[in-house]
Formats: sequence, C-alpha cells, structure tokens
Amino acid sequence: MKPRIIASREQLLQVVRDRRDELDLSHDTLDGITGLQGGYVSKLLADPPVRGFGEMSLQAVLDALGLRIGFAVIMEDPDRADRVRDRWKPRKRRPNGKTAAAAAPPETLWCVAEPRETLSNTASTNLTEANDGKQHENDRCPDQA
Repeated sequence: MKPRIIASREQLLQVVRDRRDELDLSHDTLDGITGLQGGYVSKLLADPPVRGFGEMSLQAVLDALGLRIGFAVIMEDPDRADRVRDRWKPRKRRPNGKTAAAAAPPETLWCVAEPRETLSNTASTNLTEANDGKQHENDRCPDQA
C-alpha cells in the first residue's frame, strides 16, 4: 500500500475502507482481530459512520489492517479560527511561575506567627484533634493547671 496524506476524517475512513477491501476482509473478521465487540467495525466503517473512531478503536483497526500513522501535522485552519475567534477569551487566573516571572504574593498571603493561645493545639500529631478548636488537657499552659 502506498502512503497517503489524510486531511479529514472522511479521508481517514476512506483509507481504512480501501485497505479493508484490498485485503478482502469482512467486518466480522476485523471484529475478531481487533477485539472490539461484534458489529462495531461495521458501525465505524459504515457510510455515514454510526460511531466515530476513538483512540482505542482507531489503534485497534489500524493494527488489524497492518497500518500506522506515520506523522501528523497540526496547523491552524484560518476559516475555523475566524469562526471562533470572538469566543476566545483570555484566562482570568494569573499565569504560573513557569510561564511568567514569579511575583511575590500579596501581603495578605504571608504567614504571620500567632500568639501562644492560638498555637496551643499544634503539639498534637492528630490533625483532627489539633484543629477541632477544643481545649485538651495536654494542651494547657503551665499557668492554667
């Protein structure tokens, strides 16, 4: 089989159908080779297709037909971009440190040490106990005994 350039889903389907015909294989045989449920290849290759290729089904069918994707070129389609350009809105979140220079967080995010009374429960290793807001007998200060 001669390599072919594919630019659409319809062209991909046609290449797969042509290879099926070249090998003179039935859909039942392809169902068995691919491991897909019975009748699924017929749904994939029908005209028009009842089911679309997913990652697993495409790989299974290509493997069963002795095919592979050699390379892919992703490029902008100006007509499609023009149709959706008005819907492209920039993200509202700040960029992360990987994409922009890291800025110091605002002062409201800085950690500030708390007075002894509010830190009294931090000696506990049980986070539930430490954060339940209750006074525990082990947490009392010596002057509270």
